[in-house]
Amino acid sequence: MAGEKSEPTTGYQSSVVTVFSLWNTLMGTTLLAIPWTITQAGFTLGIFLTLLIAGLELYTCTLVLRLAQVMRDEQLDQNNVQQVVEFSDLCRYFINARFGNVATVISVITILTASVAYWILMSGFLFNIGQSIFEFSVTNATQFLNATVGPIGATPITSFETIWTTKLTPVLLVAVVYPLCLIRNPAVFQKLNSLGVISIVYFVIFIAVKAASWGINYDACKDPSIKDWNLSFPALTGTITLGFFVHNAVIAMTNQAAPSTRIRDLGYGYLLVLVTYLYIGISVYITFPDAKSTIRDNILKNFASTDVLAFVARVGLLFQMSATFPLIVYIARLQLIKVLFGRNENLLLWRAVVAAGVIALGLLAAVFFPNIGAVLRISGSLAGLAFAFTLPCVVYLTYLRREGRATHGVVWSHVLIVLLGFINFVLQFI
Repeated sequence: MAGEKSEPTTGYQSSVVTVFSLWNTLMGTTLLAIPWTITQAGFTLGIFLTLLIAGLELYTCTLVLRLAQVMRDEQLDQNNVQQVVEFSDLCRYFINARFGNVATVISVITILTASVAYWILMSGFLFNIGQSIFEFSVTNATQFLNATVGPIGATPITSFETIWTTKLTPVLLVAVVYPLCLIRNPAVFQKLNSLGVISIVYFVIFIAVKAASWGINYDACKDPSIKDWNLSFPALTGTITLGFFVHNAVIAMTNQAAPSTRIRDLGYGYLLVLVTYLYIGISVYITFPDAKSTIRDNILKNFASTDVLAFVARVGLLFQMSATFPLIVYIARLQLIKVLFGRNENLLLWRAVVAAGVIALGLLAAVFFPNIGAVLRISGSLAGLAFAFTLPCVVYLTYLRREGRATHGVVWSHVLIVLLGFINFVLQFI
């Protein structure tokens, strides 16, 4: 892209740090739903669509970084350097302030939908952890060690199971997470969130151990739910779009990386995410011992509460998400207040009000609509339509038009990307 300048690579964070930071960020709520999405789309079609969406989102995310570098270079030439923090800054610079505010509002909406998914998953983890602790306390050692995939939807048979319900745990989370959201400095959560790599690595190993113990179970004659393609494929496209969505945070995440390596590191990060997703999805799909149609939208739901390995996975992921959620609230607060007041406000009152609103939204969803699969596919397709497919292409075409390089082929190819994002969103409701 014209306008890019070479800069020294000393004093920047290493590429390894950047790549694993991207991997850790993208390995969130979607990771647990990948096997379910493969089931919904069919084995062959699911792999193809995952590759397609990964490629499209990598391209548009690359556009964000390239445009950010153009903005930095042009401001440097004008001796008017303004730090590029988020994608809305690009919208303000290349188009206008009003468009930038619209982008910020859309970003807040996508963040809120992500917070709902986090709260639903955290509530489910807490419920299963509590249930596991109770069952461990009343189960003998032999049963404890031989836990296997358990029945789904079992009726409570004890007073504890009558009290400890999926309606209670979302409320209990408030007492722990809300005070964390009031902390002024988010650096503590950034450090804790970096430990999330441990949880993800453990989950990958957990899947490997389970797949090895199950062996290959891929016989369409015995299991009619095994298909190469399926009409319910929008469940995958919506969910996987969220799995590769980092567009509204990629600038901040790569600011400390050397300018000459940012795009390369982004590509490596996406490749690592893609390999992880495909490994999890394919491994579970071809080895899962029961009918593929019984794979849940959170794969950990397919394991009994007394499964020791699954218990550790739930504890680790609950810790990771509990550290990430305050960061989500922090980002939502900064962007919302920036639109309302045009400046950053970090008063306790605003921290309390915004945190209460975000948590209330997640709480209501977890109590009355705890369908994580539906939440992921809708929030993913919405985030994809706005930030992964439409806004990067619009800003890029605006820049090309200013430079006199917006050819018909370039314009129509980017219009096609926007159209694919729109179709993906609409299909979630059909």
